[in-house]
Amino acid sequence: MADAVKDFAYSLVATAPTPALSGLTLIVSAGTGGLFPSGALGPTPFNATVWAAGVIPQTSNAEIVTVSSLTVDTLTIVRAQENTNARTIVVGDQIAAT
Repeated sequence: MADAVKDFAYSLVATAPTPALSGLTLIVSAGTGGLFPSGALGPTPFNATVWAAGVIPQTSNAEIVTVSSLTVDTLTIVRAQENTNARTIVVGDQIAAT
């Protein structure tokens, strides 16, 4: 099955994963979960990039995750995808479907 896509799916991390370096769920800003891709039979996997506010995402400061589940504003993620390293995800980080 192909990954889901949706243009301009962007939000901020409202609740960071616990622990921040290896946790597998995060919550985006209230009401913005619907901006992200989902399939007719439920959420389908898609990649997203997480990076700090105020910077341009680069391999040195961003992490690509696979979102395996999306329920309202809660994303379940698989960390360190596409040869990126896990980073400490904090409240206020940016996240976008990429």
